[in-house]
Amino acid sequence: MSEAVHMPAPAQDAGPRAASTWWQRIDQWSERAGDHLNPILVKETRQALKSRQFVVTFSVLLFAALAWTVAGSLSQMPQIYTTPSASRLLIGYYIVLAIPMLLVVPLAAYRSLEGEIDDGTLELLSITALSPWQIVLGKLASASLQMMLYFVALFPCMAYAYTLRGVDLPTTLLIVAILVVSALVLTVVALFLAPLARSRTGRIITLLLLVGILVIAEYGIGAMVIGMIVYGIPFAMPLVFFLVMTTLLVSLSLSHLLLAATAAQLTPESENRSTHLRISMMVVTMTLIGIATYATESMPRNDASTVLSLVGAALLVFWVVCGSLMVAESSVTTPRIRRELPQSFFARVMLTWVTPGPATGLVFATVNILVVTAFTLFTIRNTLSPTWSFAGGQLQALTRLSVLLAAYLIGFLIAVRWLIAVVRIRNNPRVEIGVAGLIAVLVLSSLIPYSIGMHLNDYRPFAYSRWQITNWVWTLGEAAPSGAVDWTEIGIVVAAVVIALIGCLLTMPRIVLPRRTATPEKVQQELETA
Repeated sequence: MSEAVHMPAPAQDAGPRAASTWWQRIDQWSERAGDHLNPILVKETRQALKSRQFVVTFSVLLFAALAWTVAGSLSQMPQIYTTPSASRLLIGYYIVLAIPMLLVVPLAAYRSLEGEIDDGTLELLSITALSPWQIVLGKLASASLQMMLYFVALFPCMAYAYTLRGVDLPTTLLIVAILVVSALVLTVVALFLAPLARSRTGRIITLLLLVGILVIAEYGIGAMVIGMIVYGIPFAMPLVFFLVMTTLLVSLSLSHLLLAATAAQLTPESENRSTHLRISMMVVTMTLIGIATYATESMPRNDASTVLSLVGAALLVFWVVCGSLMVAESSVTTPRIRRELPQSFFARVMLTWVTPGPATGLVFATVNILVVTAFTLFTIRNTLSPTWSFAGGQLQALTRLSVLLAAYLIGFLIAVRWLIAVVRIRNNPRVEIGVAGLIAVLVLSSLIPYSIGMHLNDYRPFAYSRWQITNWVWTLGEAAPSGAVDWTEIGIVVAAVVIALIGCLLTMPRIVLPRRTATPEKVQQELETA
C-alpha cells in the first residue's frame, strides 16, 4: 500500500482575519467603556442625535458656515490675497457658532430635564440606582457633547479664517475659550432653572427668565468678542491672565454650586440635601477670597482695592441670600438624615453646621459673614492701608461700616428665621420663601421707623436719632466720617444681635446640635447587600 501523502493546507490570508480581530477588540472595548458611562449620557445622546432639533440645527450650521465662507471670501476679493482679512470672516463664524452653543443647547438641556419632570420619568429614575448627581451630570455631558460636535464642524472654518491673517493666535484661542465656558455656564443655569418651578405658570416664568438670560448673554458676549476681533485685547498680559483665571475659577465654583442645587431639588425630602450645598458655598467663598488675596499681593493698589471691594460686597450679598435659604429649611430631621450625622465629638463640632436644619444654617451663615468681614478688614489694615492715604478717619469709618453691616446682616437672618418659623406652624413652604422673607425684613426694618419719624415730625425733614437704629439704610449712611453714628450706636446694634443669636440658639438645643441615631439592623443588612 502506498503511503498517504499529506498535502499542506492552503495558507489562509492572515491579513483580513487580523484586521477583523483588531476591529472586534475595539468593538468589545467600546462596549465595555459604554457600560461604564453614565446611563443618562447614553440615553440623552441617542435621543439628541436622532432628534429633529439636532438634525435641523446641525444642518443649518453647516449650510451657514459654507455660505459665509463663500460669501465672505468673495466679498473681499481681490484684497484677500494681499491684506489681512480674517476679522470679517471670524466675526461671521463666531455668530454661526454662538447661536447654537449659547441659545439652542441650553434651551434643549432645560427642556430635557423639564420633560423628565413633566412626563413623570424622573420618578422612575429615582427608584433606580442612579443618584440625582448622575442624572444632572448626564444631562450636562450630553449638552457638552452636542457643543463639541458643533465646534468640531466649524473648526476648519475658523482655521481657514486664521490663515488669512489679521487676528493673532492668542486672541483666537481666547475667543474659543470664552465661547465654550459661557456655553457650559449657561447650560448649568438652564439645568438649575428646570426643576425650580412646580406649577405651569411658574415653568412659563422660568422659561421666559431663561430666554431673557440667554439673549442678554448672547448680546453681551457677542459685543465683547467682536470688539476683541476688531480692536484686539485692550489689556496687558498680566491683567488678561488674572481675568482669565478669575473667570475660570468663578465659573467652575458657581457651576458646581448650581449643579449641587439642581441635584438637591431632585433629591427626596427624606434625604440630606444641604451638606453638599453648604460645602459648595464654602468652596465659592474660598475661591473669591483667594482671588482677592492674589489681587492685593500682585496688582496695583487701585486695581487691588477695586477687586477687594467687589469680592467683599459679592460675598456679603451671597451669604445673606444663601443664609435666608438655609434658615428657611424645615426643622424636622428624618431618621435617614440622623443616621448620617457625625458621631465623634470632634466631628460634631466641625461638621454639624453643614447638616440640614435652620439653626445650623444660621450658625453656618453667621460664621461665614464674620469670616468675610474679618478678611476684608485685615486685608485693608495690613496690606492696603500702608500704601493708601486715609484722610479724615476714613479707615475708622470703613471699620465701623464693615462691623455695622455684618451685624445688620446677621440680625436680618435671625429675623427671617423667626418669621419662617411662624409661617411653618401651619404651612410647609419651600426654602425659596426665605428670600421673600429677607426682602420683607429689609423693607420693613427701614420703612417702619422712618414712617413713624415722619409722622411724629408732621411729615417734615428730621435729623437722625437712635430711634432710627433699625433703619439700616440711614444708619449705614450715617456711619461715614462726618455722620452721626459712632461706636455707641454700633455697640447697641452688635449687642442686640448677639443677644438675639444666643437666645435663638438656646431655645432650640435639639435643632442646633442634633444627635445621631443608630442604624436599624434591617437597614444595615439592606445596605450591605445593595
